[in-house]
Amino acid sequence: MGVVESFFGPPDRRQHEIGFYYHTPAPLELPDSPFTVQDNPGVTCHWLPMNATESTPVYPLVIRDLLSVPPGEIRHIVNREG
Repeated sequence: MGVVESFFGPPDRRQHEIGFYYHTPAPLELPDSPFTVQDNPGVTCHWLPMNATESTPVYPLVIRDLLSVPPGEIRHIVNREG
């Protein structure tokens, strides 16, 4: 599990976001095609294998660092973009 605290956006309109990320088992049936998220239909997502995270952008990019966190540990990452 991890907490990612992100600071992003142009200097005159910086934004601050706190995201909580959990490692959970994937559902037995994953969608084969891209899908949108409920709170932002302008964002398209798709499932990918864990070994594809090195060659495919996953946002925020620091999420890759959380994939190696041992079970039972929590990491806090401060992410400053731009």
